Amino acid sequence: MRTVITGEAVRLELPPASVAVRGTSLLIDLVIYVLIYIGIQLLFGYYSGQIFQTMDPAMYAAFSLSTVVLCFVILPITIETLSRGRSVGRLIMGVRIVRDDGGTVRLRHALIRGLIGFPENFLSFGVLPLFCGMINARGKRLGDMAAGTYGILVRQPKVKPMMLPVPQHLTSWTQIADLGRIPDRLALRISRLLRRMETTGRGDNLGVLHRTADQLADQLRPHISPPPPPSSSMDFLIAVMAERRNREYRRLRRQQERTGELSRRLHTLPYS
Repeated sequence: MRTVITGEAVRLELPPASVAVRGTSLLIDLVIYVLIYIGIQLLFGYYSGQIFQTMDPAMYAAFSLSTVVLCFVILPITIETLSRGRSVGRLIMGVRIVRDDGGTVRLRHALIRGLIGFPENFLSFGVLPLFCGMINARGKRLGDMAAGTYGILVRQPKVKPMMLPVPQHLTSWTQIADLGRIPDRLALRISRLLRRMETTGRGDNLGVLHRTADQLADQLRPHISPPPPPSSSMDFLIAVMAERRNREYRRLRRQQERTGELSRRLHTLPYS
């Protein structure tokens, strides 16, 4: 997961697409462009009859080159510009091309990527972008480096919410505890630990999970006031995260009720 801070100081979590995912999307697009190229050749051959047989070799070469440029340069640039970084292959694989700051790509980005992408992707048979993607932390190819873009995953698996209850002996403490100063990264690590405890917390892994819980509990205690009563590190982490979830749920419920009340007042005559 990569954190991007936009020009409006908004922190975005944009996971870069792997080389395998981008390679698969590129292969799908390549098959589509080749089929379009073959279709154009067959279409003109069908309607022109004997024209290709009597055509000057230079004219035929110019026509073939124009068809290649149309299918493998102009068409990808146009699709990427109009779809804001998507294509058929990327749509299937759940990938979008964005700027390094997380913004939407424009014509100039697609133009740079398309002009460099033709020799990079097609003339090198995919070897050059594969090599560049393997040595780059975000899987960038040469076109991405020149245009200042990279591919992100927009299709994320659904995460099942954790419904762990607050331990009974810590219920009264959570009602008065100040839990609003926990760093986001620490809260994310605790959530991952508890989720792993729910799914794989058995056997030999149990000792490792409890040792990790002790470390996270030591990092969490300075951010909690007042200190919790004596309990295990795992119960302490569960109590904090469950209470944070409950408070967030109550806050959203109050906000929803206020919004509903305001909507009813606005739609009631005489709007008073």
